[in-house]
Amino acid sequence: MTELSLTELVQQRSMLIILIAACTSARTAFEAADNVIDEDLRADLAKMIERSQAELAKLTHRIAAAG
Repeated sequence: MTELSLTELVQQRSMLIILIAACTSARTAFEAADNVIDEDLRADLAKMIERSQAELAKLTHRIAAAG
């Protein structure tokens, strides 16, 4: 695996933050609609947010170590 530069790590972190925000907004909208059909999508969004937050924590650690 090729080591990423600090700039690339920060860019990845920024993209994850955007992804988390978009998924959180979508989940909130689907929860407000309270549509039974959307239960699977809400569960998928929750998993995506959880995985992205875990990845964000790893990236933040890597950035701190690289900086």
